[in-house]
Amino acid sequence: MLVPFVDLKIQYESIQAEVDNAIRHVIENTLFIGGETVSKFETDFAGYIGVNHCISCANGTDALEIALKSLGIGTGD
Repeated sequence: MLVPFVDLKIQYESIQAEVDNAIRHVIENTLFIGGETVSKFETDFAGYIGVNHCISCANGTDALEIALKSLGIGTGD
């Protein structure tokens, strides 16, 4: 069975200027960790999903680790 995947290249090409400008802004202003861009994303995303707070993570592994720790799940569980 052939399962079609999302064509990320076509998706990127449709918004390339916006993505490239956002990346350039972050790099030029050295806003890699924290800062106005991250704060705006967290506020906007929290509003989008209908919650009061959002904490962005560097990657999925960090997100899973934070979620497990917040639930009190640890070694041996």
